[in-house]
Amino acid sequence: MIDKACSFVLGARDPEMREIAEVLDAHKLAHAYAARGAMPVTARTAYDADGVVRLSRSGRGIPMVLASDRPLVFVECTMRHRQAQQRVDHHNPGDPGYDMPPERYLEGSSLGQILRLLDREPTPTQHLLAAADHCLTAAYQGECPGVDPNELLFLRASWRARMSGRTLGDVIEGILHAAAEVQRKYDSACGESIFADPTDVPRDLAEGGAYAGRPIRYRELYPGGELKEMLKGARPEHIERFMAEHRALGREVYGNPHRGYAGTYLPGYLLAATAQAHVGRERLQASCNCELRSTPPCG
Repeated sequence: MIDKACSFVLGARDPEMREIAEVLDAHKLAHAYAARGAMPVTARTAYDADGVVRLSRSGRGIPMVLASDRPLVFVECTMRHRQAQQRVDHHNPGDPGYDMPPERYLEGSSLGQILRLLDREPTPTQHLLAAADHCLTAAYQGECPGVDPNELLFLRASWRARMSGRTLGDVIEGILHAAAEVQRKYDSACGESIFADPTDVPRDLAEGGAYAGRPIRYRELYPGGELKEMLKGARPEHIERFMAEHRALGREVYGNPHRGYAGTYLPGYLLAATAQAHVGRERLQASCNCELRSTPPCG
C-alpha cells in the first residue's frame, strides 16, 4: 500500500492517465499534473517538468505549489529539483514496467502499477486501458489475457470519436481502412509497412497498424513545426535496429523495444520544404524516400 500522505504528479494526459486520476480521486489521494512553463506537459516534455498544475473543467492548467514536506510519486514524468519517493512508469530503462511482456501488461502499465499500489483489482475497462497503453498491437492480436480485441476496438474507437467529434462509425471505418492500407503496403523483405510522405497517410494509421498486427514506419507533421518518424508494432530486435540507425546519424531517439515502439525528430529542412506552397507532393515524397534510404528499414 502507498503512503496516503503522498502527492502524485501525473504526466501527459491520455486515456490511461485520465483513468489513473479517477482512481486517485476515488481514494482521495492528492494529485496534480506535471507542467512546463505553467502548461500541462506533453509526451515530449513530461520528463523535464518545472512545476505542476491542476486542470479546470475546460482542461486549462492552473498553477499549483507542491508542499515541500510531502513525499512524491511521479507517474510517467519527472520534475526538475524534486525527487520522487516512488516512480510509476514503463517508458525508460529501470522503470518498473519497462521490460514487462504483453502477458504481464497489468504489471507493465502505469495504471496496473497504480492499482497494485492501492491493493485494488482492475475492472474490465481498466484491463482494456492497461493493455492498450502498454502493448496496443499485442492486445489487438489477442496476446493479453483477459482482453477481447473486439471490445478493445470499441473502447478505443469510442474515445477517438469523443475527442475528435467524429461519429463512432466513421472512426471504426477509418481504423479498418487504415488496417487494409497497412496490409497492402506491407513489405515482407523489410518486415514493415512504410508511409514516407507525412501529407499522405491514412487518418487512423497508428490504430489501424496495431489492429492489422503489422509494424508500421511513418512520418507525422506536428502543429508546432516538428517532423517525426516513428516505428510501431515491431519486435524488439526491429525496434533496436531502428533506434541504432537514427543514433548513428546523430539523432535523439526514444523508444522501448519491449513495448514495440520508437521514434525520432527529423531535421527541419523537410518541414520547411513542406511549408512552401510551390513544393509539390512529388518533391516531398522524393525527399522522404531519399531520407529513408539513408536509414534503411531492412537494416
